[in-house]
Amino acid sequence: MNPEDTYCAVQDRYASVASQTSPNPHKAYERKVATAFGYAPEDLLSIPERANLGVSCGNPVAMASIQTGETVVDLGSGGGIDVLLAAKKVGLEGKAIGVDMTTDMIELGRNNATRAGAANVSFVEARITSIPLSSATVDCILSNCVVNLVPETEKPLVFREMFRLLKPSGRVAISDILAKRELPMEIKTDLSLYVGCVAGASQVRDYEKWLRAAGFEDIVIVNTNNDLNIYKELYQGQETQGLGPRGSCCDPTMQGATGQSKATVNVDFNYWTGSFTIFAVKPDKTSA
Repeated sequence: MNPEDTYCAVQDRYASVASQTSPNPHKAYERKVATAFGYAPEDLLSIPERANLGVSCGNPVAMASIQTGETVVDLGSGGGIDVLLAAKKVGLEGKAIGVDMTTDMIELGRNNATRAGAANVSFVEARITSIPLSSATVDCILSNCVVNLVPETEKPLVFREMFRLLKPSGRVAISDILAKRELPMEIKTDLSLYVGCVAGASQVRDYEKWLRAAGFEDIVIVNTNNDLNIYKELYQGQETQGLGPRGSCCDPTMQGATGQSKATVNVDFNYWTGSFTIFAVKPDKTSA
């Protein structure tokens, strides 16, 4: 797939997610997905409802060991769920910055930050392969089910940007969908499955290779064994109520914005892919 076509499809898809109207008929679904992937109910209640769009595949904030006064950047910030939760941890002495390439998501994130009264939150509209922030100024970088949406040829750029932004001893805490086995061509070439986080899933060995090539050390990549088929099960169980996963990361019925027909619901996401946590550190001996 052409990288620009992929970017356009991803932007169209997530612009439609961001523009869902309120009151939100999918909030029960979105809350269930978030809790299934590690968010505490009390944390979800502490942020605006539309900050959680049901597009997570993990909870990177929970493993990031964020400290008061730190600067935290979230790559692919969406509605702002992780930015807002990080902002609570860094306090007014710190900063939480969301980066997203979709204008509608940036606007939604800013609106949610205003509703939350989060004065230490800001948003930057950019691709995560090239971010207009200064080098060596960030303590921790988060990302939640977003790197897999970057075209494969450009994924190494993401990790180089992470390394550039981090201070020495800075760290990345990522939740992402990775491939557990080689994906067949019928999955790799399905654009609806690509924008749904499946077809673009990298092999674990490649993810580690890109991190090491960027300069990271102490790399840990762990399969959480969370059930990715929760997206399909919820769609099938709630379809008659109009509560299908229009905002889900692995929506098996994505169409419209991508121009694709419905992807088969018979694809077993758990067989081909998994929800992984990734942690790595920029060594303190290396300058930006």
